[in-house]
Amino acid sequence: MNADTFRMLFDYNYWAHRRVWDKVAKLSDTQFNRPFDYSIGSVNAQVVHTMAAEEIWYFRLRGESLAAMRKPEDFETRAEIREKWDLIERNFRAYVANLTDDDLLKPVTYRTTTGRANHDSLAGILLHVCNHGTDHRAQILSLLHHLGAETVDQDLIAYMREKRAQAAR
Repeated sequence: MNADTFRMLFDYNYWAHRRVWDKVAKLSDTQFNRPFDYSIGSVNAQVVHTMAAEEIWYFRLRGESLAAMRKPEDFETRAEIREKWDLIERNFRAYVANLTDDDLLKPVTYRTTTGRANHDSLAGILLHVCNHGTDHRAQILSLLHHLGAETVDQDLIAYMREKRAQAAR
């Protein structure tokens, strides 16, 4: 893998997040906050967890370790969630835009939210962020299905086909 692959993966990650968000945005407040006995709960909880995890990893990559993840109660509205996630997306896109192939093997040392020291390769962390996003988008899509709401394809191949079609125009 090289830096260009990671730029593509992050572009895919945010393409897929936005596709799922478009369906989440159509939910009523009742649907958005409805508790589920699945994974970490409501669509709201899933969305905030996914976004908050990306924020934590972004800070870790910058040498900072946050003590806690954001929670649904930290946001009064979906607009506030979207605003925060847009900032995280801009920050991550800028970060991966400047990656070099040599950067990928570098170790990243950080503290977990429990304060434990840890380290992983930059490439491993970046893969985790994208994989974590895919996992939780799938969970959100399952909740949308159970709510009777419209779902969407989030597959990497769908992203690649869309990008190829756009390039052909």
